[in-house]
Amino acid sequence: MYLIAKYIKEKSDSTVILSGEGADEIAMGYIYFHKAPSAEAAGEESRRLCNDLYMYDVLRADRATAAWGYVLNCVRTAKFV
Repeated sequence: MYLIAKYIKEKSDSTVILSGEGADEIAMGYIYFHKAPSAEAAGEESRRLCNDLYMYDVLRADRATAAWGYVLNCVRTAKFV
């Protein structure tokens, strides 16, 4: 994300970056979801990951883009949980 933000800074005059952070969590796109014992367990794990996004993935992406002066807009996962 840091290098992408640097590239965008050098090649455009954008001030906001849209991010897909949270897409895998919402769509259960991680490979281990296929081995969930039930659909309910997979849904529960998906909700847990969405609720924790702000502590890890979104925070990392926000810091990486802020280093280049950008505001990062991520998927609003709360609407899907």
